Amino acid sequence: MNDPQVVALIYTVEPVKAGRYDNANPLRHSDEPEFDLTVEDKIARFEFKKLYRNAHEARAAIEPFIQNWVFPVAMREESDGFTLEYKEAEIVDRNPLPPGPRPAPKQLRATAVFMGAFSVIAELTMVSPDYPPPPAGGSVDLDDPVVVKMKTRYEQYRLGEAKLPEVAYFCVDALEKNYGGRSVAAQACGISSSILKEIKKLSSNKGGKDSRKDEGFDADLTREEKRCLDRALKEVIIRAAQVAADGSQRQPQITMADLPRL
Repeated sequence: MNDPQVVALIYTVEPVKAGRYDNANPLRHSDEPEFDLTVEDKIARFEFKKLYRNAHEARAAIEPFIQNWVFPVAMREESDGFTLEYKEAEIVDRNPLPPGPRPAPKQLRATAVFMGAFSVIAELTMVSPDYPPPPAGGSVDLDDPVVVKMKTRYEQYRLGEAKLPEVAYFCVDALEKNYGGRSVAAQACGISSSILKEIKKLSSNKGGKDSRKDEGFDADLTREEKRCLDRALKEVIIRAAQVAADGSQRQPQITMADLPRL
């Protein structure tokens, strides 16, 4: 091609639960300055408003958006998460050859998967009428050392290799140490200090520092406490990844009102 331009990138939506979006309503998202997104029949099409000359450049430009879309859904929804698998690029020549015999056009094809943070085996498939809504902006840094530690520990809990209280205490402690204290961490990440305090409280058996390591402590939490602790931890990890990517992002403060009631 004399003057190639990437018109669009095509991805397939791969839900953790097979068949999850088989009959989902079409999704239209036009709030991004660089592209318009359409998702229909489990095909995501990123149509560009900006000039990119090859698929590599175009994919690099939308990867932050994809990560910020896939990761929070994987954290919050667990088995209802999804991945986007790269399928192909639509490329045109802005300065085509004059009419006459020419080689058959070639489409750039490749396969690459951005995996959500976690995989979950699901036995029951519930059909969703809608695709997960795209993010309203921002990005996440999934390679930040503290975020990696928190994600790894939470994955161990999901796999049954660690108890929720132990993992929750570890994650909040790592976050507070990274920022030099609870109040600094809370302010920097836009998280209410009450949430960090509540996580430490629930994960320490409401005051017993070493009880989070007890074999039976996880069962001692009420169902409501487990649900609150789990949701709080998810939101803390997501926010830590957002702030690690860009500390200037304006995100609404996470408060106790955002968590299940105890």
